[in-house]
Amino acid sequence: LANLNMLWVPDDHTAGTSGNSPFPTAAVADNDLAVGRIIDTISHSKFWKDSAIFVVEDDPQAGADHVDGHRSTFFLASPYAKRGVVNDTYYTQLNLVKTIETILGIAPMNQLDRAAEPMTDVFTDKPNFTPFTVRPNQIPLSYGLKTSPATAAVHASADPKIAAVQRQWQVWSSHQSFGGAKSAEDQSNPAQLNRLDWYSATNWSKPYPGDKAILSPYQVPGWDRPAQDLG
Repeated sequence: LANLNMLWVPDDHTAGTSGNSPFPTAAVADNDLAVGRIIDTISHSKFWKDSAIFVVEDDPQAGADHVDGHRSTFFLASPYAKRGVVNDTYYTQLNLVKTIETILGIAPMNQLDRAAEPMTDVFTDKPNFTPFTVRPNQIPLSYGLKTSPATAAVHASADPKIAAVQRQWQVWSSHQSFGGAKSAEDQSNPAQLNRLDWYSATNWSKPYPGDKAILSPYQVPGWDRPAQDLG
């Protein structure tokens, strides 16, 4: 292996609810399974003793949660990682970059990462070389596909109003650049896609944080703005 390797596991972008691609919950499960397999493979190899695997979310901006829309997840897998710890230290992408630079012994790229602090408190000097064994996915990876047996578990809401909104989101999804010959990264309006991911993950039972109701695609604030303006 090279000293630095970068992998992109792309399903965290999700692909709507058109039925031509798995539903967002299945896409996230697919990504989770892939990450688990990667860590399983490396941790059972001769490279594990010298490895630190940093897992970050692609495009975390504008993803609201119960604290702040700028937060994102970060996971560390390494014999030198503190295990079973949830670290609440305030870190940014610059701290992540500085940590990698420090491990590799390379010079900062600019003033920003030069001034950043490495993430020293996520590591320990007492290694644990126990490997990780991948866990099976709990959600069928084909969930939501029109042609999949797993779709038998997919039903429209019993509430006629919500069912009508679901159909509108299905049509919206079918017109996005999610797959096939027209696929393109970062072309869908994130304000809309964030809500669709939320609705799908909560089984259409909760409004998106900050909204008073479950919205149709064209009730979403900023629906008519280019994706690049909202990213």
